[in-house]
Amino acid sequence: MAAEVPVPPQYIPQPVTDFRGFPDGPRGFKVGVTKKGVLGQKRRLEEYEEQVEKEQEEQAMAGEVQPFGPRKKVKHNTHGLAKVSGRSWKQAGERAGTLRNPKLSTSWDEKMRIKAEKASFLEQKRESQAAWKAKKGMLKSQREEVLRKKEENRKKSEVTVRVSSATAKKMQKSKKARKALRTGE
Repeated sequence: MAAEVPVPPQYIPQPVTDFRGFPDGPRGFKVGVTKKGVLGQKRRLEEYEEQVEKEQEEQAMAGEVQPFGPRKKVKHNTHGLAKVSGRSWKQAGERAGTLRNPKLSTSWDEKMRIKAEKASFLEQKRESQAAWKAKKGMLKSQREEVLRKKEENRKKSEVTVRVSSATAKKMQKSKKARKALRTGE
């Protein structure tokens, strides 16, 4: 003899329905459509149309009035039956979407405040970067000015010798002398 599972005090008996004798009727509105797409088989559609016509004739002969359009699939109450765990008293669990913590979400005012803070921070950052670039540019131009003046002073203080064109032609032949040649200003 098998030991029975103890039933807890919060158990509420559910209405029991036997589905073994239910007739199999039309399955729904989607005729000729599968999970993979639309079936392109005319034969199946024709067979289905013939089946629907036969059912309508049988209902007309029996005196039943069929509403226009395909019938909806009957949804039976199966709550509390055939649980995987076998515990019929277990209540259905909540969906994950209903378990949202309201403390995790922020209000519109809070979002706008954060957005304004971020915008002001980015503006300050842009301003400081612009000031840093301006300072760097100023230092670079000062350096270039100093180097230019230095070069001018060096040229002024140079000792130069005027050379005739014949001597200049002779100097063009050696590499060292060629470097020393410059046109007068």
